[in-house]
Amino acid sequence: MHQTSTTTDSVARPRPARGHVVVGFDGSPGAQHAVDLAADEATRRHTTLEVLHALEWLEFGNAHDRFGQQLRENARAIADQGAERARRRRPGLSVLTTVELADAVDALEAASDRAVLLVVGSRGLGGFSGLLMGSVSLPVSAATRCPILLVHPDHDTSADPAAKPIVVGVSNQDCTPALDVAFAQARARALPLRAVHTWLYPAMMAGGPGYAPGMWVTDEWRDAERGVLERALAPLRKRYPDVDVTDDVPIDTPARALIAASTDAALVVLAAHRNTGRFGPNLGRVTHAVLHHAKAPVLLVPVDH
Repeated sequence: MHQTSTTTDSVARPRPARGHVVVGFDGSPGAQHAVDLAADEATRRHTTLEVLHALEWLEFGNAHDRFGQQLRENARAIADQGAERARRRRPGLSVLTTVELADAVDALEAASDRAVLLVVGSRGLGGFSGLLMGSVSLPVSAATRCPILLVHPDHDTSADPAAKPIVVGVSNQDCTPALDVAFAQARARALPLRAVHTWLYPAMMAGGPGYAPGMWVTDEWRDAERGVLERALAPLRKRYPDVDVTDDVPIDTPARALIAASTDAALVVLAAHRNTGRFGPNLGRVTHAVLHHAKAPVLLVPVDH
C-alpha cells in the first residue's frame, strides 16, 4: 500500500513511529542512488521510507510571494520524484514525502532522531566535481544520532552485489555496535562478512627502512592481533551462527586496508568513533579517509565518547 504525505509545516506531520528509513533527496545523481538503496533497506526492514527534501527559504509573511510559492512547489515536485523512484524500485513499498523549510544539514540531523537509518548521497547538487563528500553529507555524518548510509554518485545501484561480501572494520576500540549492524546486514542480504583488523610493526622495533623482523616474530604479532579480532567477533558469531565470516588481519594502515577492501564489497560498515571538539562532533581520520575514497557504500554506526 502506498502512503504519501507532503508538507512544508514542521508541526503535526503524519510520520510513522521511530524506526523507519529516511533518505535525503535533492534530485542529484547521488541522491537518486541513495533512494534506490534506501528503498532496498526499507523493504528488508518491513518499514516505511520517508523521502526528505530541505528548502532553505525565508518567508516574509507576504501572501502574494509568488517566487516563494514556486520554490515550495518545486520542492514538493522534487520530493515526489524521489518517492516515485522508490516505488519503481520496490513496488508496494510504503513511501511518504516531507519538505522541510530548513537548512539541509539541520533537517537531516533532526531526521536522525526519528529514523532507524538515514541515507544520503555523498555529494549533492552544487558541489565541486572533484570532492567525494559534500558540504551536507560530511557534517551530517559527524552529527547524526542514528546509523547513516552514504552512497557515492558513481555507485551502480542496478548491479547485483550478490557475490560481494559485507566488509566491517574492527579497531582496538569498542566496535560492537558496528559489528552488530554488519552481522545483521550480512544475514538480511544472505552475504558473507569480511572483518578487517589491521596492525603494523611496533615503532620501537622498526630499526630503520631496511629492517624486517624474523618470520617467527611476524607470526607472533599477527597471532596476537588475530586474537584481538576473534575476541571482538566471538559474541556476534554466537548470535549470528548462520553468517559466514572471514577474518582478515593485514599488515597495513586501517584506512588503506578498508579502502582496498571496498573495491570488492557490497557495503563497508564502520564504527564512527566521534569526538566533540571546539566546533562540535567530528569524525576520526580513518573514517574521514574511507568516506572520501571507498568504492562501495559506507554505513557509519555512531559510537560517541
